[in-house]
Amino acid sequence: MDLVFDIASSVEFWRTVYPAERKLQLPDHTEIHDCAFLASDVKRLLPAWANREFLDRADGRAHVMVFDANQRRRSTEHATHIWTGPIPDGSFYRLDESTLIASPAFMFLSAASRLSLPALIAFGCELCGRYSFDDREERGFRTRSTPLSTPEQLHVFLEGAHCCRGYRTASRALPYLVPDSASPMETFDALALHLPYRLGGYGFDKPAMNHAVELSDKAARIAKRKTCYADMYYTSSRHPDSKLDIEHHGRLDHSSFEDRASDRARVNGLKEMGFEVIELTKDQVNDLLAFEYIIQRIAELLGRRLKEDKLGPTPARLEFRKEVFAWNRSGGQLW
Repeated sequence: MDLVFDIASSVEFWRTVYPAERKLQLPDHTEIHDCAFLASDVKRLLPAWANREFLDRADGRAHVMVFDANQRRRSTEHATHIWTGPIPDGSFYRLDESTLIASPAFMFLSAASRLSLPALIAFGCELCGRYSFDDREERGFRTRSTPLSTPEQLHVFLEGAHCCRGYRTASRALPYLVPDSASPMETFDALALHLPYRLGGYGFDKPAMNHAVELSDKAARIAKRKTCYADMYYTSSRHPDSKLDIEHHGRLDHSSFEDRASDRARVNGLKEMGFEVIELTKDQVNDLLAFEYIIQRIAELLGRRLKEDKLGPTPARLEFRKEVFAWNRSGGQLW
């Protein structure tokens, strides 16, 4: 008998149980046997990592998947969720002889029927980013050494999911994913820049996130390191030699004197390499008027012309900001 975790419990597994430093291999085709759906079977098969602390991050219950409507059950300890239709290859990982967990790609597909489009795009950026929400961390997220997925891997998975619920919405979200973001607020900034006007953004090209910059000897002495990472890196099509770095400074990321000094040295090292550096704070991002002053400055540096009638609190922009801010505040809740 197999215990198949639904997306809600699977997301928590990847966020808080799976090691942040381990690279994830692609799943093989997974055969699923009889699914556990009775409370007694679910309780018996729960692995050790699905402890009370883990379960309480959702609603205190184990969320498991079944593929037969007759197996729908609900108790104080577990809930079943029905998946109908085909199961694309690469949907599950088998962790042991009786435990299956949804793959990041299958979670993205499943989330498409639960989330708004802006929140789904933000979730996809987390899956393809270098962070995972984790309420045990003071910042509300932990850093990953390698992403759980890539836009290319999600694309390959969706190619085999044409007949599945959520396919259309997931396919619509996929082109807007910005990989390698290092935090939820970096994701918001990148999406605000990159999404088209109709989705609440400003229509810039995708930035290269956390772009490695090898420093000259002089810049390395200033920065006190040989390599710097630009949060959001742009070059201008009009001025190919120009380089722009947009930095997001979180309150907790640079709270100590040593952190602020190190960050200032890094910014000065990038400036020595010819970068324009624009620095953003959470307060500036939260204030739409202040944020758009910075957006206009970025447009000037990149030689872009913004559409005046598409600026300000348009319905699409207000919806985007509401949905992604709510997603970040909730720690990426899908239940």
